[in-house]
Amino acid sequence: MSGKRGKGEGSVHRLPSGSWQSQIMDGFTDEGKRHIVSFTAPTRAEALARMREYLLNKPEPGSVEAQEVPLFADYANLWYESYRSQVEESTWCNYRYTIKLLNKAFGHLRLTAVKTVQINRFINELESCGYSASQISKCRSLLIQILDVAEADDLVIKNYARRAFRTTKRLSKSQRTHQKDAFTVEEVEILLKDLPNDLLGNSIRLMLVTGLRMQELLALTPKDIAADGSVVRVNKAVKMVDGIPKLGSPKSYTSRRVVPVAQKYRHIPLWLRENGGQAFLWCAPRRDSLLYATYTVRRKYYKLLAQYPNVRSPSPHCCRHTYVTLLQSQGVPMETIARLTGHTDIKTTDHYLHISDDSLADAVAALESIV
Repeated sequence: MSGKRGKGEGSVHRLPSGSWQSQIMDGFTDEGKRHIVSFTAPTRAEALARMREYLLNKPEPGSVEAQEVPLFADYANLWYESYRSQVEESTWCNYRYTIKLLNKAFGHLRLTAVKTVQINRFINELESCGYSASQISKCRSLLIQILDVAEADDLVIKNYARRAFRTTKRLSKSQRTHQKDAFTVEEVEILLKDLPNDLLGNSIRLMLVTGLRMQELLALTPKDIAADGSVVRVNKAVKMVDGIPKLGSPKSYTSRRVVPVAQKYRHIPLWLRENGGQAFLWCAPRRDSLLYATYTVRRKYYKLLAQYPNVRSPSPHCCRHTYVTLLQSQGVPMETIARLTGHTDIKTTDHYLHISDDSLADAVAALESIV
């Protein structure tokens, strides 16, 4: 069903999928072809509203705004390319999909037309379409960064993305199961005692007693472990670039470190040194790459932990959270823990602490000796 409209008012019709699409001609391309702008929405009213919004925010031909303020898509792509030199290749590639989502929503608008109301509506649409809370948060974060630079370039007066609300999307059951947490002391005892004496089991043990990131673990070679198992040297990490594992530098300059291993647990790195792969402890059985993909090892990790009914299945990174929490519970200074974990800022280490209910109760009980 099409809506017949007057000249210059565009058109609206229903798509086979059930959504509505409005279209309007906006001049001609450099090749002389008509430039058609389309807007798709769940309802006819929303499709028309988006087209009207576009027309209202469209600057007059020849105006200063039309000449100087670029389209969001052009500026976002320019920002994305310049951002490449500031982050790891794996991080830059991971943001590619987020930029695509932002361009789909705001690409047709001038930078000055990206206001809080549009951003809030965009976040609501992502939530209704089932996007994860993490992806929605990433969209908002990148939008803030892009408009911050635009504000510094005097292209926008204010960064309206900072006023947009954060997602209220609740975590799914799977996300709640694997969210960042720390193992309890009882769970750590079970894992250290009952995990199989193989590559995966001892790798989990090593992360628990050294606080290594999984990416750092997968980049370890036999030479990175001392002959007596007393220290583990971290100087590389596996990075995923377009789904392919690549060997790169650790997360930050302080991540290059030497981690001592307690005497009681030195048999763990020794087993890995003697029984792991020659090129890397985790040496992939493929010809195209010797490195294991992080998602492959993560699946193995969850599958193994599912066999222990008295142990939860938080993410592999929670081994690192556990390491920090256990050290802090034994009175180790936060500055020392930050150095052991390779954190640049002690505030980051603070986020890794998970205080148990028993610890809180013991802290309150200390008042009895005072009052």
